Amino acid sequence: MKKISATLAIGALLSLGACSEYDFDSKYEDPSKVNEVSIDRLMTGVFQKVKDYSCYEYNRYFGFDSQFVGKYAQTFGYVNSSSMYSPGYPPYIDSQWDNLYSALTQYRKMESLYNDEAAGVQAQNEAFMLAAKIHLYDFFAATVDIFGDMPFKEACMLPITNDVSGSYAHYDKAEDIYKTLMEELKEAALRLPEVSIPRNFNTQDFINNGDIDKWVRYANSLRLRLAVRVATQGALQEEGRAAIKEMLENPSQYPMVDEQANNIYIVNQKSGQLNFTAGSGLGDWVTNRQASGAIIDRMLSHGNYDMESNDPLSGTYVKGEDDPRLLLLYNPVKIVNRNTQQTDEQRYLGTDLTVSDEVTEYYNSQAQDEFGNTGFSQITQNGFFWQNDKFDMLIMASPEVHFLKAEAYLMGYGVAADEARAKEEFLTAVTQSVNLYYYYDSVSTGENARQYEAPTADEVAAFAEARWNSPDYVDKHDAIITQKWLHEGILQSREAWSDIRRTGYPSGLNFPEVNGTIANVPNRWRYPTTEMNYNPYYKEVQDEDTYYTKLFWAK
Repeated sequence: MKKISATLAIGALLSLGACSEYDFDSKYEDPSKVNEVSIDRLMTGVFQKVKDYSCYEYNRYFGFDSQFVGKYAQTFGYVNSSSMYSPGYPPYIDSQWDNLYSALTQYRKMESLYNDEAAGVQAQNEAFMLAAKIHLYDFFAATVDIFGDMPFKEACMLPITNDVSGSYAHYDKAEDIYKTLMEELKEAALRLPEVSIPRNFNTQDFINNGDIDKWVRYANSLRLRLAVRVATQGALQEEGRAAIKEMLENPSQYPMVDEQANNIYIVNQKSGQLNFTAGSGLGDWVTNRQASGAIIDRMLSHGNYDMESNDPLSGTYVKGEDDPRLLLLYNPVKIVNRNTQQTDEQRYLGTDLTVSDEVTEYYNSQAQDEFGNTGFSQITQNGFFWQNDKFDMLIMASPEVHFLKAEAYLMGYGVAADEARAKEEFLTAVTQSVNLYYYYDSVSTGENARQYEAPTADEVAAFAEARWNSPDYVDKHDAIITQKWLHEGILQSREAWSDIRRTGYPSGLNFPEVNGTIANVPNRWRYPTTEMNYNPYYKEVQDEDTYYTKLFWAK
């Protein structure tokens, strides 16, 4: 490989568009600690760069989900303050941007090597190229959903061209990026069943372990997610609805992640090269454990938990009506208003965001020492999720796909509006979500796991039916998005925030204006400072670089 001077390399690193060979050489070797660059190892390198935000690891779960998108989606609780819409640590947002372009740099190198190969060698490497593209495009879409317009087609070309002066990348419109992603995901899904499977594909592929069928389902399901996102409104409404129609009317040609066995995930590993820990960072800061009152309100169909008891089942919890996932996520405790010292305000953090004196409490002596108050519910310690060594790093799970189908059939996105089919998909989605939660509780290594028996099939069916028929919803669209939001919860806060911006549901969420730098929940996040300072084409998007510029698909 040719090298560029250190001065030029460092200068190039400071701009997004450069993505220099220095960046590539210095960051690549985490998959196998080797010096040889090959397409199979570069695919693993792409996965490695994406995994910090694909997995429930420290960067994503502690720095990004709970302190950023989880606040905007109200999937995590937070204290009312003038800074409540500001992330706890903004660099974790910028690091998603950095990780994305590190991954894209490795993919560009893959493309370069692949294009220089003879046809026979290309045939042996095509599976690596397609798998890397699918996972990279998942992450690229998620990053577009945060920032909007981004450098794409011209980005990270320096390792290929060695032209520093020409390496700065123009910004592509978000809708153009989305259109490209949807088109190429379709091509990848149709092509994968025909490619040769290299002998080492299963060992290099630490996501699907070489299972081509799962890669096909992943590509189609991701395409459906993006198609539904743009089908509601915006510049790609027609393209999104056409893609939905094509896939839903031809399920055998476009199989999806529709059963738990098809779920796309990375296995949780406590040791070895991957070394993942679910919910890493959950125990480090109080704010990571604050329960969302908005979620708890919607998980209870009849009224309040008995928060005087540590056991919800001894109180007013009603099987088949109240959400059985609540038992796995939150511990009920009573609260005391610090000003009035009254205990009759039995609510969870976030239920009334205008109360500024609420603080988090949980059952341990450290919390008592820190706050001296009886407090709110928490995300269960050492149980269903946190420190559960068996909790897989879910990337795409089947309940989401059925919620997407339910919305498409209800709203007539490309297919004929059909409430009966929408209900069928909704009931399947809710059932699979409850079963998925209780599956991970059943295999949990946490000391507080398996406190409650999994609901029976009849109880889950009664619960799902009650949610579809609930008078709480203005319309069935609200019912679908609300239950999807509850399923996503602390596991997929990015998707939950996008659904809120796209549909305005769940209804009734309260976002009070505050007297702070960010007065209300943003529509997007501003570009990293390094991008503003070093990419000369930042001027193309400067006027739209505000917290309240809407994404093209947003309501």
